[in-house]
Amino acid sequence: MWFETRLSDIAIFNPRETLKKGEVAKKIAMEQLQPFCRDVSSFDFAPFNGGMKFRNGDTIMARITPCLENGKLAKVNVLNEDEVGFGSTEYIVLRAREGTDEDFLYYLVYSSYVRSAAIKSMVGSSGRQRVQMDVLENLPILVPSYSDQQKIGRTLKRIDDKIALNQCINKNLEEQAQVIFDMEFVEKNKSDNKNQKGWRNACLSDIAQTIVCGKTPSTKKPDYYGEDMPFITIPDMYNSVYITKTTRRLSMLGINSQKNKILPSNSVCVSCIGTAGLGSLVAEPSQTNQQINTIIPLEDISSYFIFFLLKSLSNKIQNLGASGSTIPNLNKSQFSEIEIMIPPKTLLEEFDSIVAPFFNAILEHQYQIEYLSILRDTLLPRLMSGEIDVSNITL
Repeated sequence: MWFETRLSDIAIFNPRETLKKGEVAKKIAMEQLQPFCRDVSSFDFAPFNGGMKFRNGDTIMARITPCLENGKLAKVNVLNEDEVGFGSTEYIVLRAREGTDEDFLYYLVYSSYVRSAAIKSMVGSSGRQRVQMDVLENLPILVPSYSDQQKIGRTLKRIDDKIALNQCINKNLEEQAQVIFDMEFVEKNKSDNKNQKGWRNACLSDIAQTIVCGKTPSTKKPDYYGEDMPFITIPDMYNSVYITKTTRRLSMLGINSQKNKILPSNSVCVSCIGTAGLGSLVAEPSQTNQQINTIIPLEDISSYFIFFLLKSLSNKIQNLGASGSTIPNLNKSQFSEIEIMIPPKTLLEEFDSIVAPFFNAILEHQYQIEYLSILRDTLLPRLMSGEIDVSNITL
């Protein structure tokens, strides 16, 4: 049996919690929320000087554009029992009322029905629009019995748990490969006699067939043609070694592809504006917008080596891009001229042979994550509407 109610009847909006000013607590900043990801990936300890307060199990959702549209939404999972954390003033915090399952509430808020209603309610000046709280609080919703809420919540939770496990495995594999990179290149690069061992001074452009600065294609150019392919933007790069899924494809944008901007598999993307220094490998031929520079490696230079090299240069990329600007913006010329040390070919080949199995496993898990995400997002509206009967599911 489903009944109609309002969102505020099943969720407490911005529940009252106490943190003393200056008290050190766990802080979850907006940039620490990954797009359309249930779990909080990281947090900081910081003195409380304001912001929204929450406990484990609460759902936090961005209320400001473009963070809400970009999927900044999570279920808090990094606090201890009775611990209070805090975060951005631009969060809406929702806590399940008695008789409401907290997992069901999270997936309800995650659903396109609630997020679309929140986005449509936004008012304010361009670029700083915010959700109207009263519209969200009074949003009419259909809710099943508590038992069925639990079944729906657990069904979707199990999928997200598997996604989280794969992400944890991938993080571990990446960390192991990082240790090998540090041992082979960072420590040896500190050696006084590195030049005698075949190391040489170079720039990023010296390890690339070419460096491509992305661009949103135009439909007006006659040399563009109609292939459908992934179109990578910075949000697609968060928390991913490989980019296997993008929020947009060129065909979805009504735009044809651009021949001289196509990136082959295993090219290495680097964000160079805003959040500069993010790096990811391209899983299949793709294109990017102008916020990303991409290295297409020389044949004898490992993509895996370049991936970790760029990670080691992330602070430098951020600092160079920030020079004279409030928003980091590193152009292609500046990026190409970043100085590096190139190790001997034998060392690169040895590294490549050791870490290739790690990266192959990461890619396989990443494709599993993509499949599970599609499965979750396909099931979610059908479960939330009652189209799929859960009454016979055993918890």
